[in-house]
Amino acid sequence: MNPLPLKELVVDVVEAGARRRKGTVACRLDRNIDFDLEALESFSSIKWEPTVYDALVVAAAVEFCDRGLARSAMNWGRKFSVYVPVLDPDKWSGNKVTRALVEALNLLTGDDWHFEFRSRKVPAERPAQGRMGFPSNAESVIAFSDGMDSRAVAGLESHRLGNRLVRVRVGSKQHDISKRDRREIPFTAVPYTINLEDGRNAESSARSRGFKFSVVSTMAAYLIDVPSVIIPESGQGALAPALLPVGQGYEDYRSHPVFAALMERFFNELLGYQIQYRFPRLWMTKGETLREFVDVCGSDLPWAKTRSCWQQSRQVAVSGKRRQCGVCAACILRRLSVHAAGLSEPSENYVWESLKATTWNAGAAKEFTNFTPALHEYSIAGVLHFQHFASLRDSMQYELVKRRGTNELARALSEPSAVVAKNLDRLLRQHTVEWSAFIDNLGPGSFVRQWIDGAS
Repeated sequence: MNPLPLKELVVDVVEAGARRRKGTVACRLDRNIDFDLEALESFSSIKWEPTVYDALVVAAAVEFCDRGLARSAMNWGRKFSVYVPVLDPDKWSGNKVTRALVEALNLLTGDDWHFEFRSRKVPAERPAQGRMGFPSNAESVIAFSDGMDSRAVAGLESHRLGNRLVRVRVGSKQHDISKRDRREIPFTAVPYTINLEDGRNAESSARSRGFKFSVVSTMAAYLIDVPSVIIPESGQGALAPALLPVGQGYEDYRSHPVFAALMERFFNELLGYQIQYRFPRLWMTKGETLREFVDVCGSDLPWAKTRSCWQQSRQVAVSGKRRQCGVCAACILRRLSVHAAGLSEPSENYVWESLKATTWNAGAAKEFTNFTPALHEYSIAGVLHFQHFASLRDSMQYELVKRRGTNELARALSEPSAVVAKNLDRLLRQHTVEWSAFIDNLGPGSFVRQWIDGAS
């Protein structure tokens, strides 16, 4: 039986005033890819060179492709052919660079990527220099977002490194930074935004986000000669989506050491730059990370205002106010972690204010009416994902999953397999303890408990 053909998209990244190639979808610079000059200037060290700008354009083109073509319900993978104008096409067209780029993206997204690079007709404007106070003694950079792991690990690493840690903001908004600070703080935001023609994503799985964050944080490290990038994800978020994919989806490697190792090779080929990705919380649960953050940095810090939810704002609004859904896999992990850390947060943070309700609908805020079959399926998949992760050590498939996962991780981390296997066992045991306590706290009548019992 022949496999189903992949959905395909051919994209031409087009400079202002130029025409797209026949048979391609145009991704126009300054329209579909819009560089924010103010944010871009926050990246402008004396080491700025054309390849830095090229890398940002490539990351933007990848995001445009990923968001612009919906995945098939019957076949996860897609095929992308991308034509990109760059300032240094000889460097990008080298076999080692292109091969490293494609291998990293294929693993990350589960798609089939192809690139062709050509010379830009009009050189990109070089951002102004001499304005930023770049640190001279930095040891690491960390991708900093609104997520709980990001806030907690940035706090813990800042406590250890002080001003030798540089935060690279991986969101596009700068509303919480004053105009004065923007003129002085480096790496204030991702320096571009993607604008799709209809204004809405065709695909929401967002696997390319890992590539964007990696490019932005590594370009920052390169510009200030920092040898390492910290990946803040804790063990459940980094490893579980690759060991046990949620639902029927492809393995998620966005925060996984195997993807990081491929990106290290890509940047070495592209820049001749040895960057190392560090995973300080890889063998800890998110709950352990949060608890240590509160113990070390204080309980008055706004960890509860972070966001973990996967859902778009229009799907999780209550009385016109955006919340987190509270039932997707990311929200379930967050709520599990808050419980494991012995903390609490307002129920109004979530659409699903209570997980103790006897039915899924009853757990949501009274004002919420946007119940959809897709969200219901996300909810069940998220709960069962962490239930399966908790029971993995007792399953018949564990030795096979462990052997494969351990071998991948040992190569990526350059650590002995025995050490990796011991750390993985410890992470799974801790997750099982935390998950059991969390489910017991919800009570036997909870719709969450009913889903777990129904799947047994």
